[in-house]
Amino acid sequence: MKTEVIAFLNSYLGGKIYVGVDNFGNILKISQEEKDLNESKIINWIRDESIYPNCSEFVSIKYNEDDVLEISITPGNNKPYFLKEKGPKSSGVYIRYGRNKSQASQEEITRMIMESNNIFYEEMISSIQDLTFNYLKLKFEEKNLEFKEFKMVTSGFIRDNKYTNLAFIFSDQYDVETKIGVYHGLDRAVFKSKKEFGGSIIKQIDKTLEYYDLCNETRIVIDGSPMRKEFVSYHNKAVREAILNCYCHRDYNRRSNIKIEFFDDRCEIISPGGFYGGLTLEEALNGVQSFRNKYLVQLLHKLGYIENYSSGLDRIFKEYKNDKVKPAIETTLNMFKVTFPNMNYKFDDQEIDQETDQEIDQESIQRMILEVIKNEPTITRNGMAKKLNISSTKIKHYLDKMRNSGLIVHKGSTKSGHWEIVD
Repeated sequence: MKTEVIAFLNSYLGGKIYVGVDNFGNILKISQEEKDLNESKIINWIRDESIYPNCSEFVSIKYNEDDVLEISITPGNNKPYFLKEKGPKSSGVYIRYGRNKSQASQEEITRMIMESNNIFYEEMISSIQDLTFNYLKLKFEEKNLEFKEFKMVTSGFIRDNKYTNLAFIFSDQYDVETKIGVYHGLDRAVFKSKKEFGGSIIKQIDKTLEYYDLCNETRIVIDGSPMRKEFVSYHNKAVREAILNCYCHRDYNRRSNIKIEFFDDRCEIISPGGFYGGLTLEEALNGVQSFRNKYLVQLLHKLGYIENYSSGLDRIFKEYKNDKVKPAIETTLNMFKVTFPNMNYKFDDQEIDQETDQEIDQESIQRMILEVIKNEPTITRNGMAKKLNISSTKIKHYLDKMRNSGLIVHKGSTKSGHWEIVD
């Protein structure tokens, strides 16, 4: 029972323990002598500090109306709590999330210590001080901002004349990568492709969003109407929000990767670390804020990656309000996961399948590009994108593939050159 008390003290919600009730909720017949013994045991645990640090203000005991000993535990404010005989290590620290109790990992113990002492990873001094910010400078230039006017101290990059972990995260030397996997089928048995992006998180965000755009396949249909119809697998705004949320709110103290995985029927986006400070999913969906990385979020806002600090999850679900399939969110102490259903999977369950006379595959898109080049050899990539109503990024992807396979060549400059079809 001691470990149960510790687990509730180390939780975000606390809880109650009933002594004298079996697993089926039946009240057991216990003698007065046993009742007195149980009560004195708990009092001694607290008084003798066999649970450490002192938790007396967070634990109360009483006999309820059913004459059952009720132990009420509120979350402690000096975590981690542990068995004094074991010390603040995994064998002595217990945590609870939902209905599950387990021994805490060293990583979880570190998290509790940092939260209890209001220590934030981004504010700590970086172990690496030889940092450069070339990619960040390019992003400042792109946004018409002067990097030389960037105040590194007030922005959290420098403390006590040394670079912080925040500076490390935005530096070219940041070494925790984002991983993207594309699989054939519904599991991880067969890889179709995989990518890893390292360096500054600004670079990782840009490269990840660009690669996601390639992976978000568009289903094109022709039904006899003047305009063809396109159906993306995933709503771009929603997935963009989920990806940016990973970088905004992940636990950077955990040296784990942000992972984005595409299966035939879904896309899973996984971020290390759950909600900060005991925030619940319901609270987050209602716009309640809980910042683990406030300086990081402020800089991403300044650079135009995010619009509002707390409306991302709400926007995700708004994008799917008219769809039969919805995203799913799973969160634990160690992980935050969003699963987006592929809206082009199992077409017979969707209304758009009734409108489909013909599906245009990738080979057909290449034929469309060849037809455009034949009629307009000097057309630019952006012009081709507008004409075919396909994103410029995807047009580039197809043009690169066609050039690499020897189907087409481009001669001259980007603006004034022309395309040739290879016979």
